[in-house]
Amino acid sequence: MADAEEKPSRSGAEQLLASTLREHGLRVTPDRLQLFRTLEAASAPLSITEISKRMEPLGINQATVYRILERFTAISVTHSVLLPHGVVAYELVPPFAEHHHHLVCSRCGRVINFYNPELDQAIQAVAKNYGFTVTSHMVEVHGLCTECAKAHREKKTAR
Repeated sequence: MADAEEKPSRSGAEQLLASTLREHGLRVTPDRLQLFRTLEAASAPLSITEISKRMEPLGINQATVYRILERFTAISVTHSVLLPHGVVAYELVPPFAEHHHHLVCSRCGRVINFYNPELDQAIQAVAKNYGFTVTSHMVEVHGLCTECAKAHREKKTAR
């Protein structure tokens, strides 16, 4: 009798994903796992186009990416991040990723992830002042990254 094919061991995050999917009556599929891994490996939020380009060689098309992201967002595995020019990107949210906020460059679209405990404490304090219970939050600060700010200053002085 041939040995049964061993399934690759899943990371803790993938096990949590599998549990979350099942809790919501969804199956753990190879496409869902691959999209999760793609987002997990990303250093910044990814647009649908970027995700699709990474998944196309695996035989996963853009329509499937849309459907998976729609479900992941509905069950709080991902959330969207608004980038310049109306581009929407996606990333994993806690507990699937570390809690963080974003600095978004309005010129080049660069996203810098940061975490500041004082900011989180301020958000909690503001909520408390209004009798509001925070269940989640995301902060996006839009402006110019170092390189774009420098180019902007140089352009202004060249005039």
